[in-house]
Amino acid sequence: MLKLPINKTLTIMILLALMIGGLLAAAPLWGPFLLSEEVAFGTAPMIGVAIAGPAFAALCLLVRCQRCQYRLFWYAVTKRSHRDSIEWFLTAHQCPECGHSTV
Repeated sequence: MLKLPINKTLTIMILLALMIGGLLAAAPLWGPFLLSEEVAFGTAPMIGVAIAGPAFAALCLLVRCQRCQYRLFWYAVTKRSHRDSIEWFLTAHQCPECGHSTV
């Protein structure tokens, strides 16, 4: 996982924020079983979107190749097929722009 030439610590932290935001944004699906109705259908989804939106933007803007500064997450979500974009991002080991590799 995360073999690309990027700042892995920063990327993992932002990915965790994105997952937490997504989990909270999906609270109407699971929240009524654990949370009050007001929190499950109002507060939690709003907080989730407030976390996930900036986290996604941060991934797009900050995750760059260490050599050429190419935006690798942005490349994954805009240039790759929607079926393999995240898989590519998590498993690729070479920058598609400059060829820099961690292997």
